[in-house]
Amino acid sequence: MSEPAAWRLKFAHYGSWPRTCRGAVAVEFALVFVLFFSLFYAIVAYGLVLAIQQSLTLAAEEGARAAVKDAPSAAARVANADAMAKSVLGWLPVDAITVSSAAAPCAADPATPCVTVAVSYNYAGHPIVPALPLLGVAIPATLSATATVQY
Repeated sequence: MSEPAAWRLKFAHYGSWPRTCRGAVAVEFALVFVLFFSLFYAIVAYGLVLAIQQSLTLAAEEGARAAVKDAPSAAARVANADAMAKSVLGWLPVDAITVSSAAAPCAADPATPCVTVAVSYNYAGHPIVPALPLLGVAIPATLSATATVQY
């Protein structure tokens, strides 16, 4: 056999391969794409849930710090705490946020007054990103944070 003929016989099957396997490549791409897209979407969704949780914790802490500022009465301290917590959460939908502050004796020392700030977000009613069918199982319906300060 001549050199070009031997080469053609040796690599002849490579010329027909793309025509016979086009459907397999498309199926493999579809399976891998769904898997990677689901993974990426889960990372983004959980990242946003963690960002909201961090914002709630920050809002509760800032509200508690605002309650320590000089105020003429316990009601004024509670109002300061509510206003500060709501201002920190300005990027979230207002109707999904619940802020409650209360002045009461501290648990550790009942002789000293404390202000407790509790902040919650209804994530089930107001999700930032829509949940995929199986992703919603692991995301909590309500996110919350609490902070207490003694004054």
